[in-house]
Amino acid sequence: MRRFKEPVKTVLILLLALSAVFLAWKGSLFTAFFPQKAPPSPAPTEDAGLVCSPASLPVSAAVTLPGGLRFGVKYDSEQMGSLYESFSALLAEALGSAGAPEKIGEAEWRDGLRQEGLWLDYGYPLPIAVLAAWVGVEAAWAEGRSASACLLVSGDAGSVFLCFRDGNGDCFRCATSASRATLRGRVSEYRPNGAAFAFESEKLGDCDPCFLVLEQLPELYVWQSASGQQAAAQALGERFGINLGGQSRYTEADGTLVYPGESGVLRLTAEGAVAYSAAEGAVPAPETAAERIEWVRRLLEAVRVGWSGAEELYLRSVEETEDGLRLTWTYALGGVAVELASGPAASALWRPSGLGEIVLRPLSFRQGEAAGGLLPEKQAAAVAGSLRAGSEARLVLQAEDGARFAPVWTVAVDGRSLWTRED
Repeated sequence: MRRFKEPVKTVLILLLALSAVFLAWKGSLFTAFFPQKAPPSPAPTEDAGLVCSPASLPVSAAVTLPGGLRFGVKYDSEQMGSLYESFSALLAEALGSAGAPEKIGEAEWRDGLRQEGLWLDYGYPLPIAVLAAWVGVEAAWAEGRSASACLLVSGDAGSVFLCFRDGNGDCFRCATSASRATLRGRVSEYRPNGAAFAFESEKLGDCDPCFLVLEQLPELYVWQSASGQQAAAQALGERFGINLGGQSRYTEADGTLVYPGESGVLRLTAEGAVAYSAAEGAVPAPETAAERIEWVRRLLEAVRVGWSGAEELYLRSVEETEDGLRLTWTYALGGVAVELASGPAASALWRPSGLGEIVLRPLSFRQGEAAGGLLPEKQAAAVAGSLRAGSEARLVLQAEDGARFAPVWTVAVDGRSLWTRED
């Protein structure tokens, strides 16, 4: 009987071992040797692209009350978000009902800035169709047009004019069906805080005329940054079905780790960036620019869960290139832009055939003590104008991985900083 039991035990042990091997193969134990075959799931949500949320806020905004007194907002994302929300329905009506644009001169543009109304400065040319999508309307009249700044002012017979300045500095005005009474009602909710445009002050005559100067800066802080490269790589790998534990990875001459996959290639650079290059047709392109921006915004929102800190991500350029639609994003802390020496916080390229690439520089930020010693904005603006006619003072945070950094003034012309790290 004993001789009979031993062979049976041996067979049972062998079967259990084979069963364990099979289960491990089906699970994750052997994923290092057998790359995952699951199809990639790049879409952040099933309804991506159907509803577009604002991927950016204006860098500065002003509400002008009757008599020319003004309330201004800069360097404060909470206040800016509240103001934008307050006027979003009116902006939607103006954008959706606007007639054909009529070109106006610089003098008429400045006259509009003095009148009761709302001014929004985005700091870069933004397709008007995208701005319209963010407030839930279509703007067929604006096909191919962009705006770096928008202005809502009273028009004829109780209506509202929509004015905008394009990327070339030309100004336009459109009649709308928006109500002057509604505009006045929104404007009346604000009280002046001493904000003024540079062209309204003789002492700031050399600055950008439409540079908005605050009477007092909000409280600003020193910050600390830390890398989130591993968490970002893991999140992107899972999103696009690339196995970071596989044996097919290799290292390039500059130290970049490369992880090939069926949907594309993931790269981790020695400088801390994470780049995904999509295979041809792996991620089809949404139809409109607004939907493509929204797709990337939702993706960034999803992958940042593992490494984000106090920072916000703002869209900061939309550019049609020979390769396709290129988007760049910047970090902002309390409404103050973060400038990275290594490049933008994130970028994406949509080719005509679909997604081309996404590059992240994943940093998380934590707040330190209050910053001190900054010049008042009016003095900083005067210094900027003396250095370069038509310039503006720009308050930014210049950050590196692991560095402690504080806000500083830089000089910019046409929205582009003249400051370099060698200066």
